[in-house]
Amino acid sequence: MALIICPECGKEVSDKSDVCIHCGYPLINLVNTKCNINGVVYDFKEELPIALLEKREDYISAIGKIRKKTSLNLVDGSDLVDIIREIKAIPETFTPKYPLENREKLYGNSKEKSVVCPYCHSKDTKKISNLSKAGSVALFGVFALGKTSKQWHCNQCNSDF
Repeated sequence: MALIICPECGKEVSDKSDVCIHCGYPLINLVNTKCNINGVVYDFKEELPIALLEKREDYISAIGKIRKKTSLNLVDGSDLVDIIREIKAIPETFTPKYPLENREKLYGNSKEKSVVCPYCHSKDTKKISNLSKAGSVALFGVFALGKTSKQWHCNQCNSDF
């Protein structure tokens, strides 16, 4: 038995221990941190120790980090973290229940659902943010009040509607 230093609290712990006896930080072998999801290999070196934490509120952030990295939905991200917690390692492959290509078929492409410009009939539009409206009022004062009632901007003809 050898003593190692916990990367979280810096205290000495047995190398045979699964978690630090002082702070509860998972002490795992980080050799296999890669997972193949739909033909793309992701490295979950940062997410693995977080996913293995004991309390739910501590490891729930691992789901968010995995979802952000992989574009998985909430169900698939949660399922992957459950598998990681069960086997205490990253699986070599993971097959999501709702792959990205199936979600696009079900819900359509977000570009197709954009608002159509009433002037040039383009779908290349974006929503005008409240921060942008407030900035216009701050810069131009009363003269910008007419613009604050507009909600959409057309990138094609540069009109606000």
